[in-house]
Parts: sequence; structure tokens; C-alpha cells
Amino acid sequence: MALNIVVADDHPAISLAIRSVLQGHAGWQVCADVTTPEALFRAIATCTPDVVVTDYHMPGGQAKDGLRMLGQMRRQHPQMRVVVLTMMTNPLILRAIAEVPVQGILLKDSPLDELVHTLVQVERGQTYIGKSAARILAESSSRYPCPEERAGIGSLSVRETEVLRLYLSGKSVTQIATALSRSVKTISRQKNCAMQKLGASNDRELFDFAARQDLMLPQPSAG
Repeated sequence: MALNIVVADDHPAISLAIRSVLQGHAGWQVCADVTTPEALFRAIATCTPDVVVTDYHMPGGQAKDGLRMLGQMRRQHPQMRVVVLTMMTNPLILRAIAEVPVQGILLKDSPLDELVHTLVQVERGQTYIGKSAARILAESSSRYPCPEERAGIGSLSVRETEVLRLYLSGKSVTQIATALSRSVKTISRQKNCAMQKLGASNDRELFDFAARQDLMLPQPSAG
């Protein structure tokens, strides 16, 4: 049975390279390649792919936060498998992507043959975290100075993680509410819940914790 694949990346050269490699594998068919979240959801509706290989962050149009985009795909198409390509190297983001959940995560510096290996594993019903991403996650776990901090970070929900990322990037609660189409009250509650889990009683302690754990998360300009 053929494996139908949709490729999503806002860099045409990357999409072309991915398409070329995947099309060369027997039984795999790239039914669409797109450059925006909106086009991605249209392609999913048209092609009903078995697997989506997508950039984490695609600017332009009504650009969605990467976690929101992945969450929407998971809710609307729970049987579809998702492999994420990203330039993000922050362990908090990588952990949040894995917990959406998705079936594969690869950093964009990974060789294309590792992407093929990932899809082979995904086709078999397995989950695969690329070598570079797995190394970052392992190193980040070894840096945590105590079990309490490790548990705090691990207990953050996907929504708390995205609010925390945007807040640490310099956005206000009001700006985050607008960006995520939520109420200011909801964003404030999610921020406060995240701070409690991290043991931060005020913004200074939150930023100190983020700096200590290498969790400063600037807004990405590319996936």
C-alpha cells in the first residue's frame, strides 16, 4: 500500500530536496508540498495523507504558533502521523513538540537519509526522535540540578509551554492573548500555573529560572 505524504516548509529549496528524496523510496508518494499553515490544512483535506512532514514554524498569512498548528492537526486528524522538522534547539520546545504528540522530530541539520529512516520507523508504527534532538534532550536533562526543577519543567502543559515561551520572548500577557486568540484572563492563569510549577513566585524568579535552565526562548523567524 502506498504511503501518501504531504510536505510543508516555507523554504522551497528544502521542500524540493525532501520531495526528491521521499519520492525515490518505493511505495511513497508526495501528494502535495505547501509553504503555509493554511495551505497545509487544505492539502490535508484534499490528499488525506498518511504522514505530514512539516516545518515547526511557517511565517506568512495567518501564521499559527507551531504548537497550536500541531495541536490542531492532532485534534482534527488523530490517525494521521506527523513528523516535525525544526531549527529549534531549545529543550523546552522540543519536549513540548514531542508531547503533542508527534511521531517524529528532526532538526534541520539532520541528513536527509535520517528523514528516510524516520519515515520508515513511522510507517512501521514507531516513534523516532532524531539523533541531534535526542542529544539535546538528554543533555538538558543532565543539566537540571535537582529533581524538583526537572519535575517542574516536565509537568508544564502544551498551552502553558507556549504561553511561557511567548512571555519569555518579551510579549505581554495582552499581546499573547491576541496572538493565541484567548482571553487575557486565560493567558494570565496559564502563566501563573506555569510559574507555580517552576517554583517562581514573581517575574524575576521566572527569568532567573529560565536563564539558569537555558530556556530563554526568542520568537522564531524560521522553523
